[in-house]
Amino acid sequence: MSVGDETIRNVNLVTSHDPLLGQTVEQYKIESLIGTGAMGYVYRGVHQVIGKAAAIKVLKPDYADDPEMVQRLVREARSVNAIRHPAIVDIFGFGTLKNGQPYIVMDLLEGEPLDQYIRDRGPLKAREVVALLDELLSALAAAHKVGVIHRDLKPGNVFVETRPDGKKGIKVIDFGLAKQADRANGSVKPTNPGTMLGTPAFMAPEQVLGTKVTPATDLYAVGGIAYQMLTCHLPHEGPTAIDVLQQKMQQAPIRPRQWQPTLDEDLDTWVMTLLERESTARPQDAEEARLRLRRVADGRTQLPAAVAAAKPGRTGVVPGRSWNDAPTTLDHNVAERSERSTERFPALDDAPGPVSRVEDSTLPPVSRGRRDVLTIAASPDEVLASIKASQPALSPVDDDTANLRQALPNRTGLYVALGITVVVLAVGLVLLLL
Repeated sequence: MSVGDETIRNVNLVTSHDPLLGQTVEQYKIESLIGTGAMGYVYRGVHQVIGKAAAIKVLKPDYADDPEMVQRLVREARSVNAIRHPAIVDIFGFGTLKNGQPYIVMDLLEGEPLDQYIRDRGPLKAREVVALLDELLSALAAAHKVGVIHRDLKPGNVFVETRPDGKKGIKVIDFGLAKQADRANGSVKPTNPGTMLGTPAFMAPEQVLGTKVTPATDLYAVGGIAYQMLTCHLPHEGPTAIDVLQQKMQQAPIRPRQWQPTLDEDLDTWVMTLLERESTARPQDAEEARLRLRRVADGRTQLPAAVAAAKPGRTGVVPGRSWNDAPTTLDHNVAERSERSTERFPALDDAPGPVSRVEDSTLPPVSRGRRDVLTIAASPDEVLASIKASQPALSPVDDDTANLRQALPNRTGLYVALGITVVVLAVGLVLLLL
């Protein structure tokens, strides 16, 4: 369960010493503490008259007097209510407790955050990824139409909700860093130049540089989310946040198909387009990205063509991938699932078994000794050798033809020599007669 930016990691958070337990906030009786985060606590409350359960997010006492933190809470409530979309968490109450702590009242969601969902089930099948991304892009399109740019999209801020009919859906949460442009699909300049806000692994390059952000900034984060859903890896990873940011500014990500060779090529291209370093090279709004994704999905009425296979060369490894924006590494279970993902991850339909492909020669330097990552690579000599080996042998007819062609120059010379001899003999005969 998760609400706002507060993800529940421990269900045993209830404590009898919490002074808010048992109090009433806007007719909601606070029953239990269900989550805690960097800036606030989240409680489960039940309406005393109608019995509706809600989540109540209360700013921590240390931040209650911090204007910036209070403003973030206000910004979150205003942004959500400006959008009003079913795939965005609803906030329907705001106020201040008697002790001065601001709070908001919002939907109580049943399910789990997307980052945990990926850890438990990833790599996800392409059909599920497309369905979830379609809802995410629909929510972003609604936000961008009213000028709201989220600025902190990541799997931890996308909630996978289990609906009453048993189907999965998503809710976008935590608009605390959102900014409001003065027009639909407009851009926003950084509030404090030199201050970097966001999660490094999902920040667009323009956020890293501190320049203006646009709807395409959110789409870069969607590309990173899609990448992680499909591969259980991040586009750029390193031991520290600085390493991640340096990679982001200096090199393109490894293509998702290098992690998942059976991944549909069009879907792979769609993800890479969202991860373009230049914002102008990405789709310019969420609706455009959504339409492109639907065209990719609609084109899969039949099995996709298998990836053209080359004879595998030597096996290499690519740089290790960590889960969050800095030091953690992929857990062993996810690594095992990634290795056997060709069994669990057909490319939109059930595809043939794993196929090998020669990877781009622009890969970053290989990292030896890592056991949690794997890809296929081959040297140019090995590629040429495999191509030569794949050529069919000449048939007997082909051999005769080749021999004939080689003999033609010699026979031509013979004809020329005979012609000259005849001419010389004729001249000699004429001279004798004279």
